[in-house]
Amino acid sequence: MASGTPDPGKMPLKEIEEAYNEVLNELGSKVLFYPGAGGQDELIREIKDKFLPLLNLNKRKGERIVVTSGAQHAMELLGKYFLENDVIAVENPTFIETFNALKFRSSSVIPISLDSSGINVNELETLLKIVKIKLLYVIPNCHNPAGVNMSECKRKTLVELAEKYDFYIIEDDPYRPIAGEIPNPIKNYDNTGRVIYVSSFSKIIAPGLRVGFLVAKEDIAEKISLMEQLDFSTSTINQYVVARLLRKGIVTEKSKELYEHYKIKMRALIDSLKDKGLDKFNEPKCGFFLLLDVGRDSWNVFHKVVEKGLSLVPAKPFFLRGGDTMVRLSVSVATKEEIIEGVRILNEVIRNS
Repeated sequence: MASGTPDPGKMPLKEIEEAYNEVLNELGSKVLFYPGAGGQDELIREIKDKFLPLLNLNKRKGERIVVTSGAQHAMELLGKYFLENDVIAVENPTFIETFNALKFRSSSVIPISLDSSGINVNELETLLKIVKIKLLYVIPNCHNPAGVNMSECKRKTLVELAEKYDFYIIEDDPYRPIAGEIPNPIKNYDNTGRVIYVSSFSKIIAPGLRVGFLVAKEDIAEKISLMEQLDFSTSTINQYVVARLLRKGIVTEKSKELYEHYKIKMRALIDSLKDKGLDKFNEPKCGFFLLLDVGRDSWNVFHKVVEKGLSLVPAKPFFLRGGDTMVRLSVSVATKEEIIEGVRILNEVIRNS
């Protein structure tokens, strides 16, 4: 119950194989050329026509899609573009692997508390009155590691604060395609280009394809696409494969299926924890993760459960402040039966320690 990898059993292997064969047979060596700056036109068109409607994302006039080698690559490029020893703010906790791309280029990182409805906007505004930040990094849906969704009211407030206090928001939203019914993207409330939207095909197709994208206003997108061209990291053939899967409707078909798949497993985790009296968590509505307060040092718990055959993630590294007693539990790879057994082991360790 530690893995953040999407369920391998739900990756559309047959459809991916067919897409590779089709693009090679139809387009030949073209799909093996160096990638163009900012992404292949065919993929950008399919994202605009097929994927953005699935995400309920409005791309405004003067905004542009830039294809990247996954969301992580997008974050690295945005860090290079925006930051030079600047101050940034992030949710506490946050996804440390993505956040590190920003942290390495900032002078100071300020954690903002997170609750069951997302980031604490009052705490954020109190900070903004005394500190100038360049960027705010948020994960509004199926939060990793907290599992929560940001309320619609808070999404609107963030855009208002960005305009009032002159900063940019990076909206990291990789789980939206498998999240079911959730509020609109923060980007939809942005009329001035303050929000950069980042997404990926890792959760809905397969992470190894390394295809993601961002949506930003033209001047930002132009610079990002030129920076993307410097490292040639976005695979040409994989872009054509993802474009083909979008065109054939495979991605849309997988969206509801995967939401229901992970919803059933998350329900099993929530019910099992509550049955054992382990109820110190905000109930996730989607995604892979649940953040549980075990009431004791999470590393000690980790070592004891590993001895009994259970793996989980001590969540302290996700926190800039606190988190010593928190663990992240994942339902992505585990079966329903493994989840129930995992909770039994965890409960046994907690009760005996």
